[in-house]
Amino acid sequence: MTKFRVQNYKNIKDTDWINCSNITVFVGKNECGKSSIFRGLSKLNPSDEEEYDGLKEFPRSRYAVDFKKVDHPVSSAEFELSQEDSKELKDICPALNKVTSVICTRYYSQELLIEFEPQPTMYDVSIKHFCGLLQQWQSILEESTTTSDKSTQLQSIKQALLPYLLGLTQKYSQESDETIDASIVNEVSTKFMSTFTEDWQMKKFKKIIDGIRQFKEALQIEAQMNQAKEWVEKNLPRFIYFEEYGVIESAVHFPTFIQQLNQTPSLPRVRTTKCLFEHVGLDINTINQLDPNKPKETIEKLRKMADERAILMSSASASMTKMFSEWWEQRHHKFRYQVDGPFFRVWVSDNLDSSEIELDQRSRGMQYFFSFYLVFLVEAQKAHINSILLLDEPGLHVHGTAQQKLVKFLKKLSNQNQLLYSTHSPFMIDGDHLERVRVVYNNQEDGTAKVSEDVWPKDKDALFPLQAGLGYAIAQTLFYSKRQLVVEGLTDYWILKSMSNVLLEKGKTGLRSDAVIVPSGGVNNLLPLASMLIGHDIKIAILLDGDEPGKRKGKEVEKKLLIKCLFVSSFAKRKEAELENLFPEKVYMDAIKKAYPSIQMPINFTDEEKKIQCISKRVKAAFERQQLKFEKWLPAKFILEQINDNPDSFAKETFAKFESIFIEVNKRLK
Repeated sequence: MTKFRVQNYKNIKDTDWINCSNITVFVGKNECGKSSIFRGLSKLNPSDEEEYDGLKEFPRSRYAVDFKKVDHPVSSAEFELSQEDSKELKDICPALNKVTSVICTRYYSQELLIEFEPQPTMYDVSIKHFCGLLQQWQSILEESTTTSDKSTQLQSIKQALLPYLLGLTQKYSQESDETIDASIVNEVSTKFMSTFTEDWQMKKFKKIIDGIRQFKEALQIEAQMNQAKEWVEKNLPRFIYFEEYGVIESAVHFPTFIQQLNQTPSLPRVRTTKCLFEHVGLDINTINQLDPNKPKETIEKLRKMADERAILMSSASASMTKMFSEWWEQRHHKFRYQVDGPFFRVWVSDNLDSSEIELDQRSRGMQYFFSFYLVFLVEAQKAHINSILLLDEPGLHVHGTAQQKLVKFLKKLSNQNQLLYSTHSPFMIDGDHLERVRVVYNNQEDGTAKVSEDVWPKDKDALFPLQAGLGYAIAQTLFYSKRQLVVEGLTDYWILKSMSNVLLEKGKTGLRSDAVIVPSGGVNNLLPLASMLIGHDIKIAILLDGDEPGKRKGKEVEKKLLIKCLFVSSFAKRKEAELENLFPEKVYMDAIKKAYPSIQMPINFTDEEKKIQCISKRVKAAFERQQLKFEKWLPAKFILEQINDNPDSFAKETFAKFESIFIEVNKRLK
């Protein structure tokens, strides 16, 4: 899924399209709409089979006026096709040979609209259009003339076809947009082709014959297109939504659960408990009947019941223990399922403490992930493929340091399943990947939920987790590493961090593993920051933009701290340069186009602007000339996405420039 959109759902009017990657984080305060976004999206193809309920989920303020007027769309998502997907679609419908993505939209009626991108050219095969063609063919016949020796044959053709065509046009509604039945077109084709028996007739009425052939081919493509849409619906990823309220109880009362399963199957706890029994292959009614204390049963039958129940429990316990240990690496947990009269119990021990403890007496974090894992396994149909995970506030009851470990675990999980999660904890935000963050906030005008991925909103409460997470991540880097590369700004940090990772993956030189990158927040903060780090016996290297402010501050640092600074201009081999200048100019301008889609491209720089060597400063000058606001971090975000998602799109020369920076930095930090 490359992007999605939620509309007309609870407190959501329209989120607009939201881009997403393998792992995407939604940050916002309570009641801002994070859960509504996830639940609304999940019902595009829900793993729990729960459908939209307009009475409960359509925005209340609009229900009486709007709901019954039209069928409202709720969730939409764009899916990028793999090479295998594209081949299968092409085999089904050759007209889709250029399609690269599919957009699916689910409505309150449960109708699924499927659109292909780019959209193939489609021929109109409606009843209305076909009737129009019949009238055209009727006119061609009526106006046809020929030589005297063939006039009798022509008259016979007209007598055979004109009443037939008139009858057809009167029979069908000429305003209907429904697809014409293929049998009608075949009947018309047969009628015409059996009437045109000689070459001169075929030539004379070629337009009619070609029109029939074209319409039949279009109908075939329409049928293939419908088959392709059926294939898309069949292969649509399932959305697994999980929230805190789905945590399982450690003691399940069979009669009560059976009653809940019949009356309120959509309750989160009921859903999770149902998944527990499905996962371990236990039929709730079968287990309930395997009661060795039943009266009027023979001893032999009672013993068989007890043995069967014990074997089922043992097998299920071993299965969960094995799979959960492979998945959750913090401790090796052992599960034991037990039927005790009308109760089903879950006992847990681990490698640090062999004592068996009821599941609900373990940590909330342990309970949460055990419950989520059950839902994940069952509703992904036990095959961890083609499912998208939507986790609402994972790790809510886990300590801050454990939440940081949890972020790493979720990243690992996202390698197999695309994952979106929401949070309001700063410890659940990866400071190295702020490009994954989407801020959820409330529109000040009508209170509806909105999502920002480009310009962060002014809502301080919504931004706090992001600010705190960023501040914490930066603060932690200040003293734990004894080797640090100090740069000017956050965009420098982003680009260098990502390029280092890519270079190391390619077997080339990146930043040494025991060094970290620290943004100073501008050249004015450089001197006090560098002085503080040196005072804590931290070895530093300083990389500055090769512009006038950078060079001026660099000289001041060299004079007062006796540290020789590095300048980007040296590696770009030009008088003035920023890190953005190390990329081909086309890469940066493409990023500008994505960051500011309303800006007319290419930008027509003035002669004075062309003299500005730093590319971001040149673009900024052009923006200011047009009284537009330019934010340097925004195009850098799209360059960062390209580095992370498609590093092979960059030329070797670009990597060589960055590698030369890290080689020199590593020398300074040796």
